[in-house]
Amino acid sequence: MLVTNTGCNKIWNALAVLSQKQATGKLILDNGEQKWQIYFCQGLMLYATGGLHQTRRWYRAISQNCRQLKFNASLLSNDELWEYQLLKQSITEGEISLEQAKGIIRTSSYEVFFSLATQSVLNLYWHSYEKLTSEFFANLALSTAELKQVLAATQKLWERWQKMGISNISPEQAPIVKKSVNCQSRVSTESLQALTNKFNGQNTLWDITAKKKQCLVLTTRTLHHFVKQGLIEVRTVPDLPSPLEQLRLVYSATNRERPVIACIDSTLTTGNFLEQILMPKGYKIEKITDLMQEIGLMAKKIPELIFMDLTITDVDGYALCHFLRKSAAYKETPIIIYSGKDSWINRAKAKLAGATDFLRKPATSNKILQVVEKYLQRQAKTAQSKSKSNLIISKSLVLAR
Repeated sequence: MLVTNTGCNKIWNALAVLSQKQATGKLILDNGEQKWQIYFCQGLMLYATGGLHQTRRWYRAISQNCRQLKFNASLLSNDELWEYQLLKQSITEGEISLEQAKGIIRTSSYEVFFSLATQSVLNLYWHSYEKLTSEFFANLALSTAELKQVLAATQKLWERWQKMGISNISPEQAPIVKKSVNCQSRVSTESLQALTNKFNGQNTLWDITAKKKQCLVLTTRTLHHFVKQGLIEVRTVPDLPSPLEQLRLVYSATNRERPVIACIDSTLTTGNFLEQILMPKGYKIEKITDLMQEIGLMAKKIPELIFMDLTITDVDGYALCHFLRKSAAYKETPIIIYSGKDSWINRAKAKLAGATDFLRKPATSNKILQVVEKYLQRQAKTAQSKSKSNLIISKSLVLAR
């Protein structure tokens, strides 16, 4: 569905239909360069995200609603809808109240809807996603009435924005004082220093006004005056790394040579689950979802253990296991069949195919860790034993000579 000259009314009409139909899934909005996602569960809006500065928006919403919020990103199951996952986690652990969490959802939605209202053309796609039902946390969603209030506030902001004649500036842009312009003759030294400190090119207008608790429209109107004078320019700045990305950067810096564990599964769900559990323990997860394209790359990574589902698109799981076991590269590699199809027949067939062990899906975090530590420790001992045997043999040869 293509929507032109969007505005808040067009967006509201699309969201109202989803609310009325009690839809579960996500509405994807695309302008050709950016994508936004609005998640629904049974007609209630869970979260609105995406766009240019998804992470910056998250931290702004936190600062405006519960500045001292603490969370553990290592417990996230995957990258999708990580903001909502962190809100659930924070409520469960008593870090924030339900109302504070909903305040974060409202603040984020307000900014997302404003970005959407400024788009001249948008492509809308609906993706049914019934698994969101399991993500839903009791009452942590915006009702139709609450959603309408946020949209009304966004509409009011957009109307003021146009009335002020500042629609050529986006609050997602970062203002900076031009260094090439001689400003001394135009403004005082004190004013210039104040402008330089405030508009340093690192923070967007959303960032600046949220931190200083200032009116976005009035701040932008003042900025617009200096832009017209040629003293200040606005530019696009990158987003901040998400909590999960920050976690990965830390692990990469502290564990440069992490043991690789491969996960062969048709979807990323299992790989993300294993990553959540094993990455904090120093392991790197190599996710293989497309065998035709990625099985060759797996050999280059030299995995020390392989998790493999039996249900793989266009491939017989047992045959693949047998193939891997007969390959010289994986002859000694522990292969764990991780499948929901648990029966004594399937376990027997897996063993005949060369599987090291069979783990029923879904397994607990502790069970995953036990299996990994069991076989990797055993593998390390075997390798150590072989190296000692080789040493003894070489010494015997020397003595024999």
